Amino acid sequence: MAAEGLLSTVPTPGFFHLDLFIKDTKDITPWYDELKGRMELEKGPMESAMTNLLSAFALHKIRGKGEARKLLEKLTEKDKNNLNAIANKQFIYGQLMRATDEMACRDRLQELLLDESDAALARNARCFAEQGYALTFDVRDDSKDMVSKVGQAISLLETALSLVCNTDALTEEECLVWKYYLSICYWRFDQVRHHRQDKTPLTEDDRKEGLLKAQRLLIEVTKMNPSWKHGRYYIARAWALLGALENKCKEIFKRHKSPRYIQEEIPRTEGLQFGCFLKALEINPNDSEIYRRYGSSCMRVNMFNKARQMLDKSIEIMPDCRSNWFAYYNRSQVSMLEYDQKRKEAPDPAALPSKELLQRAKQDAVASCKGVLTPFNIYHVGKVCHRLAVHPVTGKVQDMDELGDALDNFAMALQLEDGFANPRIHAARGLSLQAAGEHEKAAESYKRAVENDDATFTGHLAGVLRNLLELYRSDHREHYIAELAFWINEGYKRYPNIKQPLQGSVFKFGSQMIQVCQYLIDHDKSVLAKICLECFQRHNNLRYRSTAATMRRRLPEVDYERASGADDTSSTQSKSNTHVNLPMAVEKPRHGHEYQYDFFVSHSSKDADWVDYALLPALEGEYRFKGCVADRDFILGKSVFDNIIHSIENSYKTLLILTPNFVTSEWCEYEKDQAMVEHLKSKRGCVIPIMLEKCNVPASVRTITYLDVSRDAIGSYDWLKLKKALEERPQN
Repeated sequence: MAAEGLLSTVPTPGFFHLDLFIKDTKDITPWYDELKGRMELEKGPMESAMTNLLSAFALHKIRGKGEARKLLEKLTEKDKNNLNAIANKQFIYGQLMRATDEMACRDRLQELLLDESDAALARNARCFAEQGYALTFDVRDDSKDMVSKVGQAISLLETALSLVCNTDALTEEECLVWKYYLSICYWRFDQVRHHRQDKTPLTEDDRKEGLLKAQRLLIEVTKMNPSWKHGRYYIARAWALLGALENKCKEIFKRHKSPRYIQEEIPRTEGLQFGCFLKALEINPNDSEIYRRYGSSCMRVNMFNKARQMLDKSIEIMPDCRSNWFAYYNRSQVSMLEYDQKRKEAPDPAALPSKELLQRAKQDAVASCKGVLTPFNIYHVGKVCHRLAVHPVTGKVQDMDELGDALDNFAMALQLEDGFANPRIHAARGLSLQAAGEHEKAAESYKRAVENDDATFTGHLAGVLRNLLELYRSDHREHYIAELAFWINEGYKRYPNIKQPLQGSVFKFGSQMIQVCQYLIDHDKSVLAKICLECFQRHNNLRYRSTAATMRRRLPEVDYERASGADDTSSTQSKSNTHVNLPMAVEKPRHGHEYQYDFFVSHSSKDADWVDYALLPALEGEYRFKGCVADRDFILGKSVFDNIIHSIENSYKTLLILTPNFVTSEWCEYEKDQAMVEHLKSKRGCVIPIMLEKCNVPASVRTITYLDVSRDAIGSYDWLKLKKALEERPQN
């Protein structure tokens, strides 16, 4: 992959201006401690970068400005022309109100940046390289904006190397160290792109360029002069990374051919990827990171005993979980995978292996979290706790304490960084809630997983349907049938094949799914009804098969082609060729002594499914409020404008369903303006905005507290809030 735009040859010095990960982090102690541990090992050209970064961490500690100042002053004593250190000192002096020192740093920076000598090029190059290192420190696949951050780091390091290609002001060894870190950037760029949730799968060609560039850079590093005082350290680590790359390339690329250089340097008897690790250990047998990478590669090919040996050695060399937390995390993964393998290999499905492996997995997972808290390692603790709590065959809870720990960890993972946008965490939490019998909350978690996942995995939708069906089986409310219809419709629009998640629901909840099919037929969703009914063709219950076949024969011929390009209309306009079959209106409003309706719904027709399948069944079907919607309740032959004004003036509340469709619709704008006129005139707060999808809220509505269901589309708690608002009596 090419650098994303060569940066200016004159840098903007200083780490405090960088968009680092610590800006929103309340506790930076784990990162601070990890970097201090790393500084004891990674000596050489990047020591200045580490000190600058350590000062940035220290600044965010309580009463840490003094420590940051001392670190930077000590650095500039050793490297008096380090641009980042001078800029950082200027910032710290400003924070400490030391104006004279601040101005001295500013003047020195201007003097150095105006210099155009070879020495100046070297300074600028070091400045870029140090900032590239800072941006990729402790990169995690689920961190915010990782793709752009790693891409920027690649540009910084490539710019640094381009500046010194024609100068003797830098040693060859220092440039090779930069290439080592650049190779790590390419490696991580592939990781973070591959693990993004909002993407389509990457092709081989998408991944090959960056990984092969990383490989070429690492081969250069292995040719570094071993007599240089830091040479053995970087040469060994380069071989270890080449081993990990060999492993990854064999997994990803169908026709991977190892470079001739590696084939010549590594004995064939061990296999190239493991031979690279052995060569790395031969050069530097006391590097815990090499053992960790070796163990991780063994784990990926199910060599669990070898993986555990390597990870044990890594932790033996560096037992501090703050500095070596990832080794604990990897060892926990090995124990879980080994348990799963033993369970699959058991001759009798009921003969489960000992849970000792899971206990060890939990111990290591907790240790990794003591080192650093990230969404993915806390999520991992939750998964281990779930395995300990729930029988893998029957699904019954065996240990409620462990299940409680699982739910606690999933909740914590969702609250960290971008955890809430991770569908895997929501789905795992949904599975634990389902095991606990909390089907309503489980359905909500699976809904969040569906909303955040891409359109290739239907398992989360199956979780939504399964838990809603459990709720309906125990409590026969039409509200749940309406929700099921809504999510089936959402799945039909979202996934190429909706039958897969429907099939499991049909086989386990045959009676309830027959009723869902009837609901879809009653609400003019013949296509969806036919798809659902077809899933009964292989049902093991003859009665359900026969009933479904009869219902299917009575359906009109339907076209499976999906409609697209719907006009942007509001609730006042429906397509002339569409029959709208809404729930029957409630006869008497709750506030009938003063109002004809309890609420009027203003929404775009593009959002009609949510209104028809979720909002109205909840408010009218379950809570018995009398609503007004254009397609059902407007008076025929009357002006649309008069209908809107009459409905708003005669409704206790007006619900504005805020979505991007709403804010771009002229009809919705008219309804909103009329509702705000009534809102100001009545002085009783008669407008309730409901944020269904994130959008630019109209200025006139921003001062009104709104109900946010954008993360909780059909949440029971939100319905209760709305119910309370609609029940409040108007004050005289």
